[in-house]
Amino acid sequence: MKIKLTKEQKTGLFALVTLIATYFLINFLKGQDFFNKNNIYFVKYDNVEGLTPTGPVFFKGHKIGTVESIEYVTKNGQFIAKFKVKAHYPIPSNSIATIYSADLLGSRAVKIVPGDSQTILNHKDTLASGIEIGLIETLVAEIMPLKDSISNLISSLNTTVNGINQILDENGQANIKAIIAGLNRTIKNFEAISANLGESGPEIKATLENLKNLTAKLDSAAEPLGETVGNLSKITDSLASADLAATIGSLKTLLEDLRNPQGSIGKLMATDSLHNSVNTLVKNLDELIENINNNPKKYIKITVF
Repeated sequence: MKIKLTKEQKTGLFALVTLIATYFLINFLKGQDFFNKNNIYFVKYDNVEGLTPTGPVFFKGHKIGTVESIEYVTKNGQFIAKFKVKAHYPIPSNSIATIYSADLLGSRAVKIVPGDSQTILNHKDTLASGIEIGLIETLVAEIMPLKDSISNLISSLNTTVNGINQILDENGQANIKAIIAGLNRTIKNFEAISANLGESGPEIKATLENLKNLTAKLDSAAEPLGETVGNLSKITDSLASADLAATIGSLKTLLEDLRNPQGSIGKLMATDSLHNSVNTLVKNLDELIENINNNPKKYIKITVF
């Protein structure tokens, strides 16, 4: 039996099919899978900033579901997120559903960090929650402490610039010019000295050669000087080992004996009898010699055989 539809019925049927197709398309775009069995899990969060419904849920880097909904519970001030996850992905009961930054723009997603429990979550079980600090938050946390340091640095730079501006007034510029002029004169003097040294190169070379020769001569003279020092050292050692104290004592005793007026030498030295006798003897010898010279025949006889 052939059913004939009116134009109005065909238009209504087309509209119904279009609505059903649109519904399935919209839900498919939201991440709902109508062809696979799914499990529902719940997670409690204190803060769901950046997390939105239809957001992806990852497991070991692979997308396994979506965020179905997020509801706020006024009683305890927490958010309850509802996840739809493909049933053929077993999730350990001690796994953690962590909210993290999915990209540099701050988009948030959920990743399930698997635990080591042998028990697998069932449909409509509750997962433990976690929040991972994003890259932007980390950068902000690291940069914020630097803000005061940067402010102090800018203040110091301002003070330095002000000081430089004060230095570079008319008087400061004049002083700097004078310093530069003095440096130029000093450089010219150094250049003149270098030129003179270059011209005096042969004389300097000859002087250095003479110093070298003198050093060689001093080296050659050092050996006999060393022997002399060695001999002096031996003499010093001999004098140190000699009994100088006993010798000096003997000389002292001899001098005391010589000065003793009761001794023989002391009597000779203390009295003038020896002196007078010697003078008389010399005088008699002089007279005898004179008589011999004056009258030799009287004292000398010459016989001729």
